[in-house]
Amino acid sequence: MGNSVWLLGTIVVLAALIIFCALRAPNAPGRTSFTLSVLLALFWTGCVLFRHSVTDLELRIIACKFAWFGIMGTPLFWSLSFITYARGAEVERPWQLASIGAISAAFGILAVTNEWHNALYIRLLDETTLSFEYGWLYTVALILGNSAMVLSCVYGLAISVRLRGIHRWQMWALLASAVLPWMANVSYTAYGFMLFNDDPTPFVFAATGAFMLGAQLFGQLFVLPPIGRDAIFSVLPDPVIVLDARRRILELNPAAQSLPDMPSPAIGRLLAGPPELVAVVAQEFPANGHRRETRLAATGRTYEISCHSLIRWGRTGGQMIVMRDITLRKADEFRMAALSQDLEARLAENLRLQGLLREEALRDHLTGLFNRRHAQALLPELLADAAAPGPIAIAVLDIDHFKSFNDRFGHQTGDDVLRTFAEVLKSGLGDNDLIFRWGGEEFLAVLPALDREAVLARIAGWQAWLAGRPINGVSDTSLTFSGGVFLAEPGSSSLEDAVRAADIALYAAKAAGRNRIVMFDSTLDNLQPKPRPHATAASSDPLRRCAPTTA
Repeated sequence: MGNSVWLLGTIVVLAALIIFCALRAPNAPGRTSFTLSVLLALFWTGCVLFRHSVTDLELRIIACKFAWFGIMGTPLFWSLSFITYARGAEVERPWQLASIGAISAAFGILAVTNEWHNALYIRLLDETTLSFEYGWLYTVALILGNSAMVLSCVYGLAISVRLRGIHRWQMWALLASAVLPWMANVSYTAYGFMLFNDDPTPFVFAATGAFMLGAQLFGQLFVLPPIGRDAIFSVLPDPVIVLDARRRILELNPAAQSLPDMPSPAIGRLLAGPPELVAVVAQEFPANGHRRETRLAATGRTYEISCHSLIRWGRTGGQMIVMRDITLRKADEFRMAALSQDLEARLAENLRLQGLLREEALRDHLTGLFNRRHAQALLPELLADAAAPGPIAIAVLDIDHFKSFNDRFGHQTGDDVLRTFAEVLKSGLGDNDLIFRWGGEEFLAVLPALDREAVLARIAGWQAWLAGRPINGVSDTSLTFSGGVFLAEPGSSSLEDAVRAADIALYAAKAAGRNRIVMFDSTLDNLQPKPRPHATAASSDPLRRCAPTTA
């Protein structure tokens, strides 16, 4: 869902920019229908992304139906925009816009009310991909939409033949922007091509909308009437100063004349200000066109100064000084540097928090031990290592009569018992030992490279330490636990088999009177442990860990 939201947000921003720029432009032919096509393409795309962001089948089908307002309106308004813009005679007429709007609304209403007539969708074929068996109305929609696109493309080609130069290139660019969505729709309907696992047409329409707007703006730059060089020199916002070998001013534009400390009149006089500019010009530039930066104290503005030799124009020693105002760019650089530092700090904090979250996801919140999920991810690889130096002891340890602590003293005391048991287990760990809370009052101990006697001694130590640990509010009984142990040879047992064997041995320990450890051997193969509610639970939720045990 996160990807759909981000994609929809990106398309919304893009569409808003396209529409904003279009509305700011003069009321040119095709502008209104172009804006409507982008809006409907955005609506269509939103329906598609909403369809991917929900799992409820009914909502997904409703999104498919509502998308028909955009499915019909987008190509029709786009075609009208393209043809109107290609003609360039007049803007769209109200009846044209109203007709397309009525057609789009009619198809949308027919899609929403499809259950009454089944003219658009006959039946659902695949719930996963939302594939339908289509009715006659779907064929009408294909013919209408594709005919509009074919008509606009043929008309555009015919117009482009009569055009010359930049106008022809412009029309070809607009033609390409019209053909791409059409090809996307044909590829989807005829060959099943999909983008983001759905109909690519709305996404291509949104992208080509920006392409079409760019083509309009790009074309306008080239069809402007030529402006004389003197006029360009006069209207340049960047100060330009032409100097001779003695640094006398030969020419300057109005932007340069307005600089502080610039002599007036300036032509024929020595460059005397601003002082920062004089200092830069006095320096020897390494190469023609080399740039230096300076800040004018009088105005607070920063300029990028470049020096260009006039040798080509017969002025040995002469130079043209061009000052580009980069105040905003420098401010942006400083702001970006500050933002970068802030983002780096936030990234470091996010990485730290992600590490904490990963750690929390692997640990039981009550005891602080690793949880069953982590055991199931870590231990299979450990048991499968045939190069391990010795057997790996898998011990399932279960607190005796744990239900009675909950029943007699309450769940808070039960929590204290679990925490105390966990502390005892942690205090007696070896360097390579691992302890997991397996579920409820059961804990899983993994003791690598220990023989039978060492394993029994280690667990006996835990029993002794546990018996001497007081529990708040409990004075008439001491804590004991039973355990079942399976010695797994390296690379010979899966985690499931090892735990099952240890669980059988645990059942034998419980049946023998509790407060004891039983090693699994072949004599216990046919023994089956009684099922316990927590034995298959991966959760360590306090409400579930209090489930009664029958062992």
